[in-house]
Parts: sequence; C-alpha cells; structure tokens
Amino acid sequence: MNSFYRFLFSIGIVVTVLFLSFSPPMKIATANSDIGSAKKFFTVGIANTENKNYEQAVGNFTKAIELNSNFASAYSNRCLVYLQWGKYEQAIADCTEAIKINPENIEANLNLGLAYYEIGNYQQAIVEYTQVLNQNHNDFRALYNRGLANFELNNYQEAIADYNLILANTQQDANFNQADIYNERGLAYLMSKNMHKAKADFSYAIYMDAGNSRAYYNRGCVCSKMGNIKAAIADFSKTLKLNPHEAQAYLNRGLLRQESGLYQTAIQDLQAAAKCFCDRGNMSAYHHTQALINGLQKWLLSSNQTAIG
Repeated sequence: MNSFYRFLFSIGIVVTVLFLSFSPPMKIATANSDIGSAKKFFTVGIANTENKNYEQAVGNFTKAIELNSNFASAYSNRCLVYLQWGKYEQAIADCTEAIKINPENIEANLNLGLAYYEIGNYQQAIVEYTQVLNQNHNDFRALYNRGLANFELNNYQEAIADYNLILANTQQDANFNQADIYNERGLAYLMSKNMHKAKADFSYAIYMDAGNSRAYYNRGCVCSKMGNIKAAIADFSKTLKLNPHEAQAYLNRGLLRQESGLYQTAIQDLQAAAKCFCDRGNMSAYHHTQALINGLQKWLLSSNQTAIG
C-alpha cells in the first residue's frame, strides 16, 4: 500500500485557471493626434488578444506605447498578452510600469500577481493580491488567486480563510463556479489532514456540478486515505467516465484494485495509466507505471496467483 500513497502527489487533476483582466483605456494628456492613434492601436490590440493573435497584439500595444509613453492600459494589456503567451518576466515588467503610471489600476495588480504566481514567487503574488484587496475587500478574483498562492506556500489555514470570504460574499460574480471554490477549500482541508471537512467540500462541489471530474477525483483521494477503498474506486471510476484520459485516476484505481486482490483489472488500469502518461509526454510517470506493471506481473508468476478481476 505504500506505493499507492506515494502516487497521491497530484491531488488536484486540473490546474486551476487564475483570473486575468483587461484594463480599459485611460484618458492621458498628450497631443490629440497621438491620443487618437494610440487608442486605435490599443483597440486593435484588444481584438487581436481576444483572437489569440498574440504576436500582433504585442505589436499593437507596443505601437500605442510608442505614441503615448504614459498609456498605462496599453502596458497592462500587453502584460495580459505576455501572460497568455507564457512570457512571465515581460509581463512583470509591463504590469510594474502600468502601476507606476496609475497606482489605482487594480487590474494590473491582479495580473502582476498572476505573473509572479506562474514563476513560483508565491509570496510576491500574495502581496499583489493583497494590494487589490486593500482597495476592494470583496474582489473575489484576488481572494481566489491569493488562496491558491497561500496553498502553494502550505499556508492552508490562510487559504481556507480566503475561500471562506468568497463563499460568505453574496455579491460575488454570478459567472464564477462555486464548485471550484469548494474544490480548492477541500484541498486545503485535505492537506491540513481534516478529512471529514475535505470530503464534505468535494461532495458539495459534486452536488453543485455533477460533471466536475476533479471533485470526484479529489474525493476519491480522501476516501482512500480514510480507508474506504470501495468508495474511492467508485469515485475514480466516475472521474474516468467524465474524463477518460486522466492517467492519475487510472493509476490510483489500479493500485487500489491491486490491494483488493483484483489483479487483472489492476493491470488493465495500470496499462491505461501508462498509455495516458506516454500520450501526455510524461515519460517519468510512464516508466514508473511500467515498473509497477512489471513488478505485479512478476509477482503473479512467482506466487502462482490467478490474475482475477
């Protein structure tokens, strides 16, 4: 059973998307002709960003900045493009400049926090999200993102507190999926070893969104830690019904089936996990899973066990 718990490193199977934000153009006191031209480039840049034409968008915002060096929103939205493009150092430079020009631009702070998060500077990300919250105590985007950063720093109680504030705020964005909040808070409870609260949160996430494969997976992890193997297998099976390519669910279910003596289906699950890992390009996990398969098959041969399923 030790190998099973070693493989519970990937608790949340979906990387949470942090919130990005566009910044509207500001009125800047420069020559009227330059203002008009800069705004035109800015508008085209927004359109190219929305169409994922990132290289063109960067060019548009850069031209707007050349025409108006104080165009804070052009810096802020070029930062957004760099974030979506995965160029985080450039994003940090642009958002920092946008904040220098307009310290009240909380959208720039929000995106700056995301850039720091993506490079692993979680403490600085928290500083930026807190700056947003100093101006708007109920900004659910900043609370949610700060909760994620706190989680990465093992500040689980602080993360829980952030998620609690979102859930207590009835004015939160109607488009925001509350199941995601319960999922994240459940993970914080799980890492705090509060299994009952973690399970309750994942169950409530499922109640709110029956198609949430991540919630089923996470609850399966909790059930396995609580020793309820049958329930864990059922949750991993539901995960795979909703997301047939989730390698970790195959792996965990296979190891639980192996523990339960269901060797044939265990091998099938491990083989499916290995294929998914390989298809995803995760060769380290692929080779590790292949080693588990080989070890189980050799044990079955040497012990004359019947590979029942």
